[in-house]
Formats: sequence, structure tokens, C-alpha cells
Amino acid sequence: MNKEKVNSYLNFAVKGNFILWGLDFIIKSKNKPIIVIYDKSIGNSSKKQLFRYCEQNNIQKFEVEENYLNNTLKREKVKIVGIIDQSLANAIISNWR
Repeated sequence: MNKEKVNSYLNFAVKGNFILWGLDFIIKSKNKPIIVIYDKSIGNSSKKQLFRYCEQNNIQKFEVEENYLNNTLKREKVKIVGIIDQSLANAIISNWR
């Protein structure tokens, strides 16, 4: 993963308001995310719910190390985010490999 580019794209998503914060908001939002990024420290119940939602809606998901989202997005207690902008999601996917 090219961390510098992924970090930049995540911050662009925040600035452009193309990000959904947290599992509940992702599931309840009328805008379905293109991709979901989750912290590996999320609980089993949340992980099952997230995986089920992503499978049902054909959404790609990516796991990151603990506190990666907190540190990258300069916020506390961020465990799951969804990206709703197609071009930013594609850019993150292409730099994830």
C-alpha cells in the first residue's frame, strides 16, 4: 500500500465531505459507500455486521492496522469509514495494492 497517497485521498474525502463515519451511519445512509476501510481492532459483532452489509451491497472492504484511521484523519475513536466518491474510491483502491 502506498500510505502517503492513501492518506492524502482519505483527507481529500474528509475535506470534500465524501466520507461516512462509523458503522451505524454507513448502514443508515442513503448514499452507499463505494469502499469501506475498517480498523482491525473492531469487535466481532461489528465485523460480522459490516461484512454482511458489504456482501449484500457489493462493497469492497479494506482492513488497516490499529489506530491507522485515527492517526491519518486526526480524529479519535475512528474505527470504520466509508468513501462515497467514485474517483477517490478508485484512487484508494489503485494505491492499496
